[in-house]
Amino acid sequence: MTEPLRIGTAERQAAINALDEHLAAGRLGIEEYAERSATAANAVLASELRALFTDLPPPHPDLPGPPVAAAEPRGAQPSVQQGTVLGRWGPKIMLVVPLVAVGLFLLTRTWFWFLLIPVAAVLFYGGDRGQQR
Repeated sequence: MTEPLRIGTAERQAAINALDEHLAAGRLGIEEYAERSATAANAVLASELRALFTDLPPPHPDLPGPPVAAAEPRGAQPSVQQGTVLGRWGPKIMLVVPLVAVGLFLLTRTWFWFLLIPVAAVLFYGGDRGQQR
């Protein structure tokens, strides 16, 4: 087991500067930025700073010790692969499905057209859920 590596003022400032860039890029909200900046300012170990950047793309501060593998992004991952035709067109079609459902409802005065929305969602996003894990 390796010893935890302590950090100094330079590493804490580098982490806060990187958080500033993420705030400016819109990747962090004000409250989350404030929480992460406070954690960075009070950090003692490099692992504490690394944990602040596991869900963010570069820039990351240069820290002593081996880098930690990035954690999986927060929230659910989409089950449709982005390189496929369904991955490219699925989200665009899903934007139109509610409009089509409302239009068909207004034409026919039959409520079951609204069932198109969850059916389309299952077809585009639910069918291959277990295949990417």
